[in-house]
Amino acid sequence: MQTEKAVANDNGALPTIHEQLSRAELLPSKHLVDAGYIEAELLVNSQRAYGVDLIGPAQGNVHWQREQGEGFDISHFKIDWEGEKAICPEGKASRTWRHGIDGRGNKVISATFAKADCSRCPSLQQCTKAKSKRRYLTLRPRELHEALQQARKREQTEEFKEEYKRRAGVEGTISQGVRAFGLRRSRYIGIAKTHLQHLATAAAINLERVADWLAGVDREKTRRSAFVRVMMPLAA
Repeated sequence: MQTEKAVANDNGALPTIHEQLSRAELLPSKHLVDAGYIEAELLVNSQRAYGVDLIGPAQGNVHWQREQGEGFDISHFKIDWEGEKAICPEGKASRTWRHGIDGRGNKVISATFAKADCSRCPSLQQCTKAKSKRRYLTLRPRELHEALQQARKREQTEEFKEEYKRRAGVEGTISQGVRAFGLRRSRYIGIAKTHLQHLATAAAINLERVADWLAGVDREKTRRSAFVRVMMPLAA
């Protein structure tokens, strides 16, 4: 169990979690995680350093083309990594290919298409809304880009959906910890003492589940929200 400050991002804790699991010889070959842990560098580094396949909802593509379900998002472009150029759906190649660093310190590649090609392209409105009437792409380095694109494609498969159903048990445990064991509130000050409380809470959850199993208590059904409970008679 890993205890972090409330302001820490989930993805920052994952390398430490994998390191601890590796020392204890408990590393899984597949790690079912929530969306907070699925980002390009973690997908690559988890596989490279520990042989762990991260499985979970990939970071969303927030560009308007994907959100509106129309137009050409980055997945519609062919990337020629060796030739250092991007090919658009209309077959035009980018004119520039520059390596740089974004505002969060990540390595990125900027590919820019010629205005002469874009401004008279019949698919311009499906491609960009930029006033300059030319398309700009921002890519991560090849290994990171391909890992994220592969994760997004896998997420759409039935195999992924069936496998990810097992994550429900983890979410149920978190819900039980929050509702019945005060998991979101620390009685102590400091990471070390809070971590000790987390370990005690985890042990208490295990003991209660063992007691329920020995007593023949059935599993709880998924809780219905107040809104669903109100609407069910109307639907009937």
